[in-house]
Amino acid sequence: MSFIRSAATAAVLSCSLSLSVAAPLAAQEAVPYSAPNGWEISQLRQGGQVAACEAMRITGMEEGLFFRHDPAETVIGFSSFASAASPFAIDVEMWFDGDRGAGQVYGMEPVEDHNGFTWRGLVMPNSEPWGELDLFASAGTVHFAYDTGTGPTQVSFPLTGSSQASKETYACVQTAGSAPTADAAGPKVIYGSCKLAVDGRVYLDMASGCPIWLENDGSGSFWINTDRDSYLGDWFAELRPDGSGLASAWWNGVAGATHAQGFLGEDFRLGAGGCWSNARATICAAR
Repeated sequence: MSFIRSAATAAVLSCSLSLSVAAPLAAQEAVPYSAPNGWEISQLRQGGQVAACEAMRITGMEEGLFFRHDPAETVIGFSSFASAASPFAIDVEMWFDGDRGAGQVYGMEPVEDHNGFTWRGLVMPNSEPWGELDLFASAGTVHFAYDTGTGPTQVSFPLTGSSQASKETYACVQTAGSAPTADAAGPKVIYGSCKLAVDGRVYLDMASGCPIWLENDGSGSFWINTDRDSYLGDWFAELRPDGSGLASAWWNGVAGATHAQGFLGEDFRLGAGGCWSNARATICAAR
């Protein structure tokens, strides 16, 4: 059920996953888009079409936060002491606010922006639900711990303005018309693992093959155990983050019922393994 991607796994995937993001963007034209709350957002155009948008918040000499979105992938990145020293993916622990226990270790890759500057980034395919994006927009601080090659180090950044910056970065791409990619924005279905537990009882626990319907609009909203078209499982649930770090959820409540009318609460929080939980229920979804 975990979203954890180690550096070893990321290295294997780097040929297929990171080429579109980590490759130099010299052929693209960067146009200033907006500057909300200390962030600078640029729209990247190629062949007259919008290919991606990038947001940066510089906090010091070669230090800051980076956020990139295109119709295929989204990146959360940072720069600090020796963070780009390795040309390969490295293990980076990331957590939000003071909750290190809920943090995870990711294989973060070197990601080059339109200026040719290299950030250390978590590359997230838009075809999967990533609660990290909601936390990036709603938390107060983000922390990274990694090995520089000479020893471990840790850096923290305030997420001032990150909610507005991420919203405007999504809008920069999504309102731009057609973009040069086959993975256009819009609802889609993936198949992976899912879990639903309510009031202490596990109703659904699928290690694979679970249909997960994604809103795919940057909100992080999803349904589990249904493709919302031709298949509806005996038990299914819907979860919708509200951008504050919390999410609301519903389920069908009765086996075979066709509507998710059972309200489970509006105080779900993202925990380890990509699972959202409150005092009553847990909902998980992962590829």
